[in-house]
Amino acid sequence: MVAAVLAACAACRGGDRKPIENTTVSKTVTPSPPPTPPPSLPTGPEAVVIRVPRSGGLPRAFAYTVLDSAIWSGRSRAPAISRVLGFDDEAGTLAVVDSRGAPRRIELRTGSVTPPPSVKLTALTTADGAALYGVSVTGVVTRLTPTDATPWTFRPPFPVRDIAPQFDGTVLISGAGPEATTVWRIHPPETQLLDSATVPRAEHMVHAEIGDRVYFTGDSTVRSIRARDFQSTTPAQFPRRVRAVVPTPSGDRLYVALDSAPLLRIIDRYSGRSDATVSLPGNPTDLRMDPLGRYLLVHPTSGDSVWVVAVGDNRVVGGIRTSWTADLPFVGPDGTIAVAERSDVVFVDGSSLRRRRTVPGGARDFWIPLRWNGFRLRPSTLAEPVTVAQSAAPDSADSIGTLIRRTRDSAALAMRVPPDSPHFAPRAITDSAHGALAVRVPPATSSASHQPGFTVQFAAVLNPDTARFTAHHISANGAAPHVIATSRGGVTVYRVILGPYTTRTQADAVGRSARHQYWVYEGTP
Repeated sequence: MVAAVLAACAACRGGDRKPIENTTVSKTVTPSPPPTPPPSLPTGPEAVVIRVPRSGGLPRAFAYTVLDSAIWSGRSRAPAISRVLGFDDEAGTLAVVDSRGAPRRIELRTGSVTPPPSVKLTALTTADGAALYGVSVTGVVTRLTPTDATPWTFRPPFPVRDIAPQFDGTVLISGAGPEATTVWRIHPPETQLLDSATVPRAEHMVHAEIGDRVYFTGDSTVRSIRARDFQSTTPAQFPRRVRAVVPTPSGDRLYVALDSAPLLRIIDRYSGRSDATVSLPGNPTDLRMDPLGRYLLVHPTSGDSVWVVAVGDNRVVGGIRTSWTADLPFVGPDGTIAVAERSDVVFVDGSSLRRRRTVPGGARDFWIPLRWNGFRLRPSTLAEPVTVAQSAAPDSADSIGTLIRRTRDSAALAMRVPPDSPHFAPRAITDSAHGALAVRVPPATSSASHQPGFTVQFAAVLNPDTARFTAHHISANGAAPHVIATSRGGVTVYRVILGPYTTRTQADAVGRSARHQYWVYEGTP
């Protein structure tokens, strides 16, 4: 090795080459090209799919664009999964319910799987994937978190029927009283009731991911209350029994399937009326909404198929042959629909129903689509120590928080549109009748020029009229929110926001003053 290096050095000095005599050498000096900068890693959560064998086994992760090669594999065997509860993107933890009804956590960072808890719970649910709520066999509401050594518990006056955790940390609990259904609001870990309301006897409670309406179904009636003040709204009465109910992600519409009726009724979130319908080829039995609100999947009462309804114009696109399970079919981030075809999973274009790709043997796994950037390679600079100027405050923008942006916009996660996405491009909304809205359009910034601050968001919806209506009816310390339109992958999302504010405490104070559901995320809009 040393001899080879010395030989190379001698060659560089000329070695035993003879000098060139009486020769004029004309040499053109070509400037060296500028050094190529290292490729920048994309920002924002990536679309991935977690797949677990249906009978249990090692979980694996696949990039949504490449489903034939796993990018991660767990270290512990996961149980057979019956349904998914939620995903905690900060901890990288996937909360699921196993085939025995016990809540389990799949740790994507460590590859481990938590054992079932000692207490048996039913009616399991979560809002953020971290705090899991359920009801014990004795009727006690129980909260399980990764950090609490002792579960938080609460015993309501009546037996619990449903639980609806909210993004602001409160929890809505419905209980079946002797003559009516009572709803309570509580803020764990406190056990003092904050609000209560009574509605006629209901069977199920349905809550939209975004919005302030909580719906209750009972026989042939759908009722609702406003979550912020527990005020009742006008009920919607139907000629047949309600079979299934699902809201749009923005909460502006509610689709209702009726018993033995080949149609869907649509309830407008603001008027409360059910004036629109969608005619179906047959009778529906179950509904599943696209996380981005583009398509509604309808399961018929008979046959292995699904009907695809375009939410934008309430048009039935057509039918696809598939079995209906807890995970399949689902609508992917690119607008394709994953369906089960025997032992394979086939992705079909949502607008044309044409086959796009097939994953052989994919139906043998339980599919969990999500967005997360934890599988992405970190830039090497993040492994180097960070030097903070002595004049900088510990919580200043020069801290590590500037280098690693932790998005906290729960509404954007629900809509699968992260604020720090490279496609997050704010623009003003225009209205042909009212002209350009008075919205503030911030200058475009890159991740390197990220400015500190915290933004309060009250809604993220797909309908500009809904965004304007929401902004018009919100006042926070005398300030009215403004609307910004953002686009990702051709999907426009209208955000109702205030800010930015210097600290999270200021942003939280503004959000609370509005007496409206809100979220706070780090960064400027």
